[in-house]
Amino acid sequence: MDKQKQLPFYLYTGQFISSPNTSIIGVIGEGVVLPCHVAADNIPEIFSVQWIFHEQSQKITVSRYDGKKKKEEQDERYQGRTEFFHSEFRAGNMSLHLKNVRSSDKGSYTCVVSFNDTYHDVLIELHVTAKGGVPSIFLRSHMKQGIGLTCHAAGWFPKPEVIWLDGQGQVRKELSTTKMTVMPAGLYSVVTSMNLKPGSDMEVSCRIVNNLLNTTSESRVLISDIFFPSISKWLIAFLVMLCLSMVLIFTVFSKLRSDHKKTVSSEGDKAKNRAAKSKLKKRFGRLKAELRFWEAWSHAVPIAVNPDCRVLELQVPGAPDVESNASEPAGLNAPSTVPVLVGKEGFAAGKHYWEVEVGQQQDWVLGVVREKGRQEEEGTLPGEDCWALHRSQGEIFSSEGGRRIEKQQMSSSVIGVLLDLEEGQVSFYEAEQMGVMVRMPVKLGKEPAEKFYPFLSKRQGTLTPLIRPVLIPVPLKLP
Repeated sequence: MDKQKQLPFYLYTGQFISSPNTSIIGVIGEGVVLPCHVAADNIPEIFSVQWIFHEQSQKITVSRYDGKKKKEEQDERYQGRTEFFHSEFRAGNMSLHLKNVRSSDKGSYTCVVSFNDTYHDVLIELHVTAKGGVPSIFLRSHMKQGIGLTCHAAGWFPKPEVIWLDGQGQVRKELSTTKMTVMPAGLYSVVTSMNLKPGSDMEVSCRIVNNLLNTTSESRVLISDIFFPSISKWLIAFLVMLCLSMVLIFTVFSKLRSDHKKTVSSEGDKAKNRAAKSKLKKRFGRLKAELRFWEAWSHAVPIAVNPDCRVLELQVPGAPDVESNASEPAGLNAPSTVPVLVGKEGFAAGKHYWEVEVGQQQDWVLGVVREKGRQEEEGTLPGEDCWALHRSQGEIFSSEGGRRIEKQQMSSSVIGVLLDLEEGQVSFYEAEQMGVMVRMPVKLGKEPAEKFYPFLSKRQGTLTPLIRPVLIPVPLKLP
């Protein structure tokens, strides 16, 4: 073999030119060209070109072309996957087109060209790679000590690099474990896990890196604070204002007592003191009620209802039956079917607040209904899984499942609803007055498919109550 082939880039022998020790990259499932070029003044018709694959100690003839017999031969494992550029032979192009690259094609190939009783060869190194699918992040487990996250991706080659990142794109400090397994096609499946601790950055990214192709694939999730129960910032603000109010009350009482000792006690003075105390207590009660309302409002969520009408079976006085034209109100013990619109999205945990605009309408029903899986979008909703507020002939009633209806009073045209699945209760508010109307306890089940859906009654024309958009509040940042 001619030693001149060890020159750094191109080889000149007078009749042969090639690029020695070339490395190329082939993508699995696609085609790649193994380059080999000959430069000669005249390439005869009788010549041969042979591509050889070096597999450990074996040499496998991938494909061979005999110019004398005009015949091309292939190894059985490469059958139908190789092709010469026959029309470019006279121009010196002896390259081989390898189709549908496999992981097993990785390795060294030699191109051997011979004519006029001389032969020359060139070595080609084929690197095989594949960019797999987008990684998926799953919640593996939830404990007080943290959340277990698992990232899975498949179809990568060679073994990729796995990186967990935070919201700023920095590598996370948490320890992670990674396992890679070989799939039937020779590609790698990657499973990596980490534990996210409370107080750390809740934005998590899983990045898979193919260093050979210099490409990445990444998925990003934002973990909700609901998985890390903590003291609400609105509750902190409420406690601070409560303490200040207590100090104010104590100061007023002390001053009243001091003034009472310095002046002659009289019935008129005592009456004034009682009136002042009563007024102060009312203001304090009003302050607590408003703080509770604003805390509920901080959990506002957007609500969209399904336009398809459902039927709710509910014990409400005066509820019109969809199958009856009777104008007289039904009795308390006679369940009525009420046409309702049910929310598209249900809730299984946390606190959620929304508002319904009822205006001056005299008959309506709104509230929360529980459904255990929504396989069927039609059918009657059972009343025992319903927590509702109902207005009939100008009077307000509350219904706790199948319990007896209790009369309420109302002067507001907007009703606020707070579904609190942490404390297990549904609260109805006069949104414009910022006062609670009624609270109903909710017994939470243990079924994972159980969800709670907002609903409101469906009436003809413009008489249907409307979901009123609520500005989603920005979280309060305390120093």
